[in-house]
Amino acid sequence: MRLVLTENLKEDMELAKPIYENGNVLLNKGVSNLYKYKRKLLELGIKHLYVEDKYSYDIEINEAIKDSTRRNGKKIVTNTFDRIKNGFIDLNTGDLKNVIEDITDELVLNEDVLLNLVSLKSTSNYTYEHSVNVSVICIALGKMLGYSKSELFKLGMGGMLHDVGKTLIPEEILNKPDKLTDHEYEVIQNHPELGFNYLQQIESISPLSRIVVYSHHERVDGSGYPRGLKGDEIHEFARVAAIADVFDALTSDRVYRDRWPTYKAAEYIMNHTEQLFDYQLVKKFLPQVSFYPNGSEVILSTGHRAVVRTQNVGFPTRPILRLIEDDEGNELDRELDLLKHMNIVITKVIV
Repeated sequence: MRLVLTENLKEDMELAKPIYENGNVLLNKGVSNLYKYKRKLLELGIKHLYVEDKYSYDIEINEAIKDSTRRNGKKIVTNTFDRIKNGFIDLNTGDLKNVIEDITDELVLNEDVLLNLVSLKSTSNYTYEHSVNVSVICIALGKMLGYSKSELFKLGMGGMLHDVGKTLIPEEILNKPDKLTDHEYEVIQNHPELGFNYLQQIESISPLSRIVVYSHHERVDGSGYPRGLKGDEIHEFARVAAIADVFDALTSDRVYRDRWPTYKAAEYIMNHTEQLFDYQLVKKFLPQVSFYPNGSEVILSTGHRAVVRTQNVGFPTRPILRLIEDDEGNELDRELDLLKHMNIVITKVIV
């Protein structure tokens, strides 16, 4: 399978992974004539999807967690956040704990946990999908750091709830497509403290999970908020969450901008190490991230168009490609291992 822009759907493409809307199957795997649904999908904020075609019949997407686990996590986060919006404080954290345990178990067993961090997200459900993804990335990075299962659980819970304070902020500010005013930005910056104070009422949430909520916007140079903490003043869990939060936010479609390709988000994290992010944590994180995930369509310095077929583990910028078109538009079908052709580089990611 490979990833394509919804707006670029063609008649010969078949849906490779189901598309869900509000927990229900919108389009199932195997649906053909996808181009007929293009307008509706774009209206729902679904800008990317996985398809099968002659170029991608043997390309596998290594998911960090099962689709069913991800959907369950999104459902539970949605229900939890909706209850908070409606003023409830008697949260049933049992469902949250169960899904965090499921995510933790799957990531502990998954050897290729971070080879592909791309997950399809719609702009309309960003907050809920982002919460699940941040939890996944936090647990995965915690695994690399050698955390115990108990620590992974608490970190994952903090990641899942890191933006809980946003439920207490007006939606017209959260979803504003234009630039925020100074006052609106100050309101947004209140969400870590709002979330922390709310969770203080819930004894079943660990203090370590709460500190992720409170401090995930702190930065190692002291430029973050709400307290302007520096370096080791910031709990390591919160420094992990800072990386996860920014990485997933950058690689997500938002109401005010399109998502960044994975390599660009990775470069941002790398370029802001020791200013915004902890160097030792970034050093663990980035080598495990596929800068060009399987199924991505790319342009090479030679002018050739290609699809990423698989990874050379440990060399995130040098994947194995399937060439599909030369620089003159002639159709191709052969492999190119960038690790064996160091003079060729990827110059552009189409999707």
